[in-house]
Parts: sequence; C-alpha cells; structure tokens
Amino acid sequence: MLANKRIRSYITYMKNKPVLVVDSGIGGLTVLYDLVKKEPNCDYIFFADNLNAPYGNKSPAFVRNKMLENLHMLCRKYKPQTIVIACNTATAVSINTVRKTFSNLTVIGTEPAIKTAVEENKKNILVLATPNTIKYNKLLKEYKSNENLNLNLLQLPNLAMDIERNIDNLNILQKQIKDTLSKYIGQIDAIVLGCTHYIYLKPILRKICSTDIKIYDGNNGVCQQTLKNITRKNKQGKIFVLTNKISAGGILISAWNYLQKQGVSVCAE
Repeated sequence: MLANKRIRSYITYMKNKPVLVVDSGIGGLTVLYDLVKKEPNCDYIFFADNLNAPYGNKSPAFVRNKMLENLHMLCRKYKPQTIVIACNTATAVSINTVRKTFSNLTVIGTEPAIKTAVEENKKNILVLATPNTIKYNKLLKEYKSNENLNLNLLQLPNLAMDIERNIDNLNILQKQIKDTLSKYIGQIDAIVLGCTHYIYLKPILRKICSTDIKIYDGNNGVCQQTLKNITRKNKQGKIFVLTNKISAGGILISAWNYLQKQGVSVCAE
C-alpha cells in the first residue's frame, strides 16, 4: 500500500481529486478505514507524519507548523478536494489555522465524541486522550464545567506510541490498560476515546469493561461530515498511504491489515 515513485506519479495526475486524510501515525488509518467502508467510490490519500510522531505531547506551535508544512506539500502535489485531520491533538491545536490557510478547501477535524455520550444520557464519563487534547480541546473544557456530569479526563502521554510499537501484538498492552482503568471501573458508564490510535484497543477495552460501559469514538462524526463534502466517482476508488519515515512503512501495513481483519468490531459500534 505504501506509495512508490510510480504510484506518486499516478496520484499526481488523478482526474478525480482525492480526499486527503492526515495524522501523525496509524491512528488516522481507522478514519480512512471507516471512510472507505462507507464510500468506496472515492480516491483517498493518507499521510502519516511518522517522522514527527507523536503529536500528543509536542508544543502547539510545533504541531501547527508541521501541519502547515505537510499540508502545503500534500495539497501542492495532490490537489485534494477535502482535508480530513484524523487526529484529535492536531485538530485541537491547529484546525483554526489550517482552515484559515486553506480557505478554499473544506477542512474536517476529529474530536472526542463527548457530545454523543451526553446525548445518550451518560453521566459518568471517562475521556482517554493525549495531554494536548485535554488541554486545548474546547468541547472537553465546556463539558468539564457541566455540574450535571461526572467527567474524568485522563491524560495518556505514551499510549499512542505504545500502540504503534505493538500493533502486531496489542494484547501485550492489556495489563497496562487494565491497571490504568482499574480505579474507574464500577464508577463510569462510558469511555470516550479521544485519540484515533486508541480505537485499535477496542477489543481489549471490551474485555476489561463491563457491558454497562459504552465505548465512544469520534470517527462516525468525521465520516458523516466528510461524506457531505466530497465528490464521488462512478467506480471503485483507489487508496494510497504515504509516510515521511520509510522505516514506519511496516507499521502502517500491519495497522491496515489489523483493521481489515477486525473490521466492524473495531471501527463501528
């Protein structure tokens, strides 16, 4: 799936403008998977900024600068019809700047699905996210001040990279996740995954959590917004996955294979 020079040449001359999906690593592949499943008749380019991952504990200025640098390069080469920021951290700290800079394009961000959980009458909610998402996401701040909610915001600065490093054996993280959640089990009725990387852990989370705890992620909302703003093809589209760190190619392939094997059990409720 990783684009070589011949593939890059092909996508440079795509007649149908692709949807550009970007993240710092494999998390955004969960968004891409959902998009392809819901709308296969579209061309997609996924770009992973593995060279600068993770974004979750970098300075906001660093993340904004890298987002703009990467998007300028990608938009110049591939002329996308829509940009999807498939990263909660990048959305929280850079989406306003990206929208202002690329005002000719629709830019869709990713946010923790806290609103969905509240609308479904969940009152005791645990949000798992990176430090930057918890610090800068406006929606989380808004709900944190809601006295009718028992909202716990748990920063996990290393989990995204733990998932990247162990994508071929995620079960090795089960004890770590169980220990992290132990003090919340029995006290919560919902878990909101505030990082697209964490979606890979859904099968493990379901083993650890009781059936009374519902698990939410923001991918469905991202897909709905994206599908409202894209032009389809009349036939099956193509998917290209790019990275700026050659050694990360195997991780991206493993992550995509994992999603294809797990399918709906990971990416949909």
